[in-house]
Amino acid sequence: MRLLVTRAEQDAGPFADELRERGHEPVLQPLIELHALDFDAAALEDTDALIVTSGNTLRALEQAGAIGGLARFPIYCVGDATARRARHSGLQKPLAIEDTGEKLAAAIVDSAAPGTRFVHLAGEHLAFDIVGELTRHGMPSRSLAVYAMEAAEAFKPEVADMIERGTLDGVTLLSPRTAEIYVSLCHRHRLAECAKKLAYFCISETVAHRLETLDARRVYISERPNRKALLDLVS
Repeated sequence: MRLLVTRAEQDAGPFADELRERGHEPVLQPLIELHALDFDAAALEDTDALIVTSGNTLRALEQAGAIGGLARFPIYCVGDATARRARHSGLQKPLAIEDTGEKLAAAIVDSAAPGTRFVHLAGEHLAFDIVGELTRHGMPSRSLAVYAMEAAEAFKPEVADMIERGTLDGVTLLSPRTAEIYVSLCHRHRLAECAKKLAYFCISETVAHRLETLDARRVYISERPNRKALLDLVS
């Protein structure tokens, strides 16, 4: 299949290679671009543990030269890939690793000592309010944005042409944010009628829900919310 890859540029290449290995033809259209925000380590005073729910957090901290100062903190992660990147970056072995923010919040509530003070290092847009969930369970938590994802303002001309002519088979979507941007651009380019005919391969139900206004006819959701499960779905 000819599949649109919507991941940020730094992640799009490796994902495209994995699609090629499975016999597909990837078409790269990054819909978001990572920008590291200014980071002040003093903001982590009165912090006992860190929550990292995206590899983009670690990438941004590396760009800011701030990753080394975080090695003293216990961490909790969403996703095996995020946990591996954390260890590779010199951080502690995560105390808990779960597939989703919801599951990680439940694991923290079940295992963390009462009164543990958490900071969620994240982007400006959150798929799940883990701080709110922990706070509701009496665990002092706050969020600290360390990166922003800038949305693409338009499709590449060749991508818009593929959607219009029906020469694209499907679209891979790995985050709610990219799904929202994709739908917005379809409407902006007046391609919604053409786009609804494509197959959509979504990493989670949350991502799939962002396609509702497109009224897509074929939406598929991976069994688990990770890249490998999505690749298995496409295969």
